[in-house]
Amino acid sequence: MKALKNTLIASSLVITSSALTGCGSTAESSADLATNYPGFSEGAKVYSIVNLHPDSPKNRLYAMNYQLPRVLPICSEFIIQDIATKRIELTYKGMDYYYDWDKYTRSAGQSLAENFNLFFSESCDEAKAKVKQLSQLDQDGIKKGKPLVGMSKEGILLAMGRPPIHATPDLEGNSWTYWINKWARNIIEFDENGKVKEIVK
Repeated sequence: MKALKNTLIASSLVITSSALTGCGSTAESSADLATNYPGFSEGAKVYSIVNLHPDSPKNRLYAMNYQLPRVLPICSEFIIQDIATKRIELTYKGMDYYYDWDKYTRSAGQSLAENFNLFFSESCDEAKAKVKQLSQLDQDGIKKGKPLVGMSKEGILLAMGRPPIHATPDLEGNSWTYWINKWARNIIEFDENGKVKEIVK
């Protein structure tokens, strides 16, 4: 889990397509997950290392990382209750949440555990430290959970989480695609300095 956390926070901007798509697309058992990702197990306490945007009526979180209006802030504390082949059940402040692994993420070759670990970790210390190092504009965007013109790529990752891998396999590119819901999407365009220059809706 720590290795994947470091991939997002410490070196998220050098993630390559091959590094993320070289993983198996088949479902993993709970035993496999516990073996391959120490600390990722039923009963474990985990923290969000980016803002989360849940589907409030259904209390769902998606591997597709839909940018829905509600924001659960960085460092929100969850307990993993159950790890199934295509869904993780968690509790947050006593409420049940369900993290679903969609067909697009599966077909792109990213396992449920790999995807989950881009958004959650055993500790939030590194994410907190990272936020403090960013500009005030980045911090404003992170607090709002929204992209703002002028934000850095790191700020966008913390504010919005990683864009879906099937649409944005390489974070080195200057065009990142996020889905607002199943029917609408935003494209974040960066300039040559890695700053947001346009948000295409």
